Amino acid sequence: MFGWTAMEDSELLSYLKDGNVRAFDTIYARYWADLYKHACYTLRNKEQALDIIQEVFTWLWINRETVQITSLKQYLKGAVRFKMANYLRANKSQQQLMHSLRYMTEATVAPDEIQLKELQSLIASAVDALPEKCKEVYSMSRHEHLSHAEIASRLNISIKTVENHIAIALKRIRIHIGTTLLTLLWLLQ
Repeated sequence: MFGWTAMEDSELLSYLKDGNVRAFDTIYARYWADLYKHACYTLRNKEQALDIIQEVFTWLWINRETVQITSLKQYLKGAVRFKMANYLRANKSQQQLMHSLRYMTEATVAPDEIQLKELQSLIASAVDALPEKCKEVYSMSRHEHLSHAEIASRLNISIKTVENHIAIALKRIRIHIGTTLLTLLWLLQ
């Protein structure tokens, strides 16, 4: 037919507005690597950088019919910068929250009196909410103390799949605990 990679951004945007998946794929292939490198460099977190890039491209696809873009490259860079700023702001807020909670705990309760069982209960409820396979892999890693290779062998999956399940589990547990702590802090105010 014709060379998608040779098209100008303006042509690709026109096809994108019509819902052309090949135009979207071409835009993605053209820009994702540079955006990802920039996000990784700024955030120092490959997983979060990838999440941000995926969010930007997902948003672009969903809003393709209504978005007004004059310079695609500048628009994507700006969208990634905006998402990174939001992430850094949220991360800073979480760090401040953790510092406040640590200060409150240190000021009011001796370290040996901290309610370890409540924290374990909070983690257990987060683990219970995980998808079954993810929960199984996490449990084998944390409770049975198996290596990634041992888990992969037992479940007949790749080590990379084990690593992905562990990463997903840890991310969801952190989110669950963070949300609960934010709620507690809000209630304490």
